[in-house]
Amino acid sequence: MHRFAASPALARLEWVLDGLDGKPGWGADVPDVLAAAFTTFVTPERYVEVTRGRAAHYAPVVVVGLDVGETTAQARIRRHDGTVDVVSCVVEAARPHRIASTWVAGLVPADLTPGLPADFTDHDLPSAATDARLVVFSGVPGSGKSTLAEAAGAALGIPVFATDWLLGALTPFGGRHFEDPFAMAEEVLTTLALRQLVAGQSVILDHPTERVATRDRWRSLARRAGAEFHVVVCHCSAPQVHRARLEGRSRGIPGWHDAGDWHDVQQRQRSFPSWAGEALSVDTVQPHERSLAAVIRHITA
Repeated sequence: MHRFAASPALARLEWVLDGLDGKPGWGADVPDVLAAAFTTFVTPERYVEVTRGRAAHYAPVVVVGLDVGETTAQARIRRHDGTVDVVSCVVEAARPHRIASTWVAGLVPADLTPGLPADFTDHDLPSAATDARLVVFSGVPGSGKSTLAEAAGAALGIPVFATDWLLGALTPFGGRHFEDPFAMAEEVLTTLALRQLVAGQSVILDHPTERVATRDRWRSLARRAGAEFHVVVCHCSAPQVHRARLEGRSRGIPGWHDAGDWHDVQQRQRSFPSWAGEALSVDTVQPHERSLAAVIRHITA
């Protein structure tokens, strides 16, 4: 198992991981490691027994993530079946920094209510929308979808939830380094859309929506909620205009970049899956007023 830079909490967390790793002779020093308050609830002998038993699920321990503070530390470790659990450790502030509490829990705790389904067809909703709309503005970065989405939202009085704003808000928490930020954004957007529709209110989602599975999911959500489903696909037929927009934009979204990568956008445009006939295709080279009028007609038809 790898060793990391020392800190009071990390040193104790590594001791716990040694136990989950099945290290020979581990636990002999347990009376000196666990704080008295902790052993009031779990005896040292019982703690050693439980930890050694868990080694069957983890050894050899594979750490896939680590968060460390002075008195708290967490490690994400992979089980033999591929799932990930979180090992948390809290130590006393004063020397010798004994363990005040430590526990192992699933990355998604088992006692939570189930997550949202990939298909809402048979999902039990508290209520159904009557005349609400779920509107998706799709397209690659710089295609003009956010500008049109915001204008349509203002004109129709519909809230707009945008991926870039959601992901920017996660930047202070390491969002730029998350493994799949777009999947996280899609899950949050789905939750927000569900909440709006259940309340009988319309919603606009501003997201590239390149994954066909996400399109199907949002379509099934609208259908199950009894809401209209509308799609606006934005593109820019003039590459030089598209690139200038992408590289020169200044949106001021907290925690997010302004300029985009033209090479990346070109690649994504080439592999962008076409939408079904339900989508309105808008070439944003045309005047903004004309594009917006077409979008409004499409949404309210």
